[in-house]
Amino acid sequence: MLNIHQIHYTLHFGSGINNDGTVRFTDHIRNIENDIGISLDNQAFQYRAKQEFLPEVADLIDLAIAIHISDRLSFQDLRQEQMRIRVVLPVRHPDSFNNELFQKKLKDLLEWATGSNWIFEFQKRDVIERLQPSLPIAPRDCEVVLWSGGLDALAGLYERLQTYPEKSFVLFGTGSNDNVYSLQEKVAEKVQLNFPDRLNLYRFPIRISDSNTHRKNTITRARGIVFAMLGSACSSLMGQKELCFFENGMGAINLPYRASSIGLDHTRSVHPLTLLKVSDLISDILGESFKVWNPFLFATKAQMCKKLSDDERIDLLPITKSCDSPHRNKIDQCGYCSSCLLRRQAIAAAKLDDRTKYLILHTNTRPAGDPSLSLRHMLFQVETLRSLIYTSELPETQWELITREFPILDDIVDNCSKSEELTISDMRKRLIRLYQNYVIEWDIVKSQLSVGLINSSDK
Repeated sequence: MLNIHQIHYTLHFGSGINNDGTVRFTDHIRNIENDIGISLDNQAFQYRAKQEFLPEVADLIDLAIAIHISDRLSFQDLRQEQMRIRVVLPVRHPDSFNNELFQKKLKDLLEWATGSNWIFEFQKRDVIERLQPSLPIAPRDCEVVLWSGGLDALAGLYERLQTYPEKSFVLFGTGSNDNVYSLQEKVAEKVQLNFPDRLNLYRFPIRISDSNTHRKNTITRARGIVFAMLGSACSSLMGQKELCFFENGMGAINLPYRASSIGLDHTRSVHPLTLLKVSDLISDILGESFKVWNPFLFATKAQMCKKLSDDERIDLLPITKSCDSPHRNKIDQCGYCSSCLLRRQAIAAAKLDDRTKYLILHTNTRPAGDPSLSLRHMLFQVETLRSLIYTSELPETQWELITREFPILDDIVDNCSKSEELTISDMRKRLIRLYQNYVIEWDIVKSQLSVGLINSSDK
């Protein structure tokens, strides 16, 4: 256990994290201490199939909130040393949470996702109830999905709706951004028009009072974990034992574009190892097996868009957002960051007409930096993948070469093949095929995406 002089931030949460609460935030670096308000809206958890609101679910929600607030307030400079964050949280079952194995799983998960060192102290909670019991009002036969309103979320949902016409879907969103909430609602309403009575959208906003007076961590690396925990709580209350993320395999695994980009600038929110670790942790909290998974792990973004392409639903594309750094004007997607480029690549490869407005294509506004940088990095990765998986036609040789360059793929297969219900050999083949498809797609659309970003003499 680290002593107090080795801690960068301490967050001491009160017992009343139900609707409104407070956290005592101590910045040991600058020797500043403040009480910061937390505002929550629990309405999303009132719509449920289960009448009883189990204390285990309530503790799961409170832990997710504490991680979100801690990650948001604990400012981290990636160029500096590893941050050490101490969280003191009252829960209903402190003995279970203070269990040595559980603490290790929680610490390892958060260090894997955020790069920070987390120390948790769980105390006995005075206020037990989170919500009063309510009558079951939601359908039990549903699939609960993390909902962002982005292109992957739309494409994944559209395919699942088409593939499983008997299913209804609960879309669960969270966070603190009003623009994101508006987007989530707009996209869901548009899809609902074609699939009436099959979608329900619930959101659980978490807001920090007087947030403008406090510097915040702009890169919230625990976001995927927090969303998974809250979505799993929603799923459990719906009588389900699974939660779905919809994310293309390239984005989920998120291999570095270059060796120099390895590190925490590469998000692990939907990484298969993250989902496996989260599933294990949530199972421990709920006391029963629970699975957080991604049905599209072996699909490219373009492949996810196939159903949209088949039905010619180009009207749905422009209402989704993908940009890493949305701009504050009528055209808020840049078109040249890695997320915008992967979006444009997928839409083009799926043979869809992209009517999205992009800053780089539809305005005279020029970026301050080099707009071709992300594209060059992505094309470098494509050529790296090509050299690894097309040197030989033997799957064993292909796998040996690609894992020599990206050893994380071996970890994914070794740890996740069982949860994916695949043999190690089959999972390796499916991952190789994922990267082969990705290279083929880029070969088709590279010249199209290079226009305006890379001069023909530079290609």
